[in-house]
This record gives sequence, C-alpha cells and structure tokens, in this order.
Amino acid sequence: MDSKKKIMSFIRPNLVLPIILLIPPLTLFGLIILLFSTIPTYVRASKRVSKQETSGKLDEAAEELSSANAKRYMNGKVILTDHYVFCKRTGFVFAYDEILWVYKHRFTRRFLFIPISVTDSLYLASKDMKPCQVAAMGKDKMDDIKNTIVEIYRHNNKCLVGYSKENTAQYKQLTASR
Repeated sequence: MDSKKKIMSFIRPNLVLPIILLIPPLTLFGLIILLFSTIPTYVRASKRVSKQETSGKLDEAAEELSSANAKRYMNGKVILTDHYVFCKRTGFVFAYDEILWVYKHRFTRRFLFIPISVTDSLYLASKDMKPCQVAAMGKDKMDDIKNTIVEIYRHNNKCLVGYSKENTAQYKQLTASR
C-alpha cells in the first residue's frame, strides 16, 4: 500500500504550481477585460458631456442633476429631471426633446432551450443615435420601466412609445434625413 502511494504521488500531477502560475495572468486578463468593457461607457459619456458643453447647457444639466426635483427610477440607474434624462451606467444624457422613441424590451437568456433568466430593458433612441439599451432590470421590475416611460412621455409627448412595426417604420422615416 505504501509503494502504491509513492507511485501515485509521483505520477499524479501537482496542480498547486500550475494554479499559482496561472493566477496572475488570469487576473491580468480579467482586469484587461474589465477595462475594455468600461471604455465605451467613458467615451459615450464624454461625447454626451461635450455635446452639452458646446450647446451651453452643461451647467443647467449639472444643476438639475443635483436638484431636489431629480427623480430616480430603476434603482437609480435612470435619473429624470425637468429637462434631461441621465442614464447612470451607460453614460447617456438626453434632453427630452431629443428623444424620438422609447420602449421596453424583454430578453430571455436560455441554456439548451431552457429559460434561465428574464431581463427587461429600457431603450431610448434619438435623431442622432439608434435605439440603445440605457438600463436593465429583472423581470419583476417591469413597473419601474413603465413608470419611467410614462414620465418620459409626460415631458415629451411627441416621442414614439412602445415597440411595434408601425413605430419602427415611423422612426426610420424620422431619421431618414440624418
């Protein structure tokens, strides 16, 4: 029995050294992935802020963001003020009159055709930007998304609400002159 243990310990690979050697590169790889996944948000946010700055409305937007009238929706991911929509994690800043289309989208993640999770997302589109997801919530938070859409529509009743073939065609027609 003792000789069997000796042979097995000699034959069996020692995983401690490879694990120790792999942890730093995997950590570095994870940091690189994290960095590259956050860069688009910073670029998007800086473009939107510079757009507000060139139009001279940056100070007004900053005051509204810190005012008591700012309403937080979707667990603080979307902040609605008197004239602007701020999207926290995606870096978007919209004036209400820029928004052409707002809708809710439900996405179901599946594994081997079995639904694993359902996510409801808020999408906004403007004349100079195609529809983009600005915030996502779990399926039980659909009321938050609906309340956000109602509040956006209350400030801009010219925007299209909901996803349908008619709204898609109308949005394409509105942005055709882009």
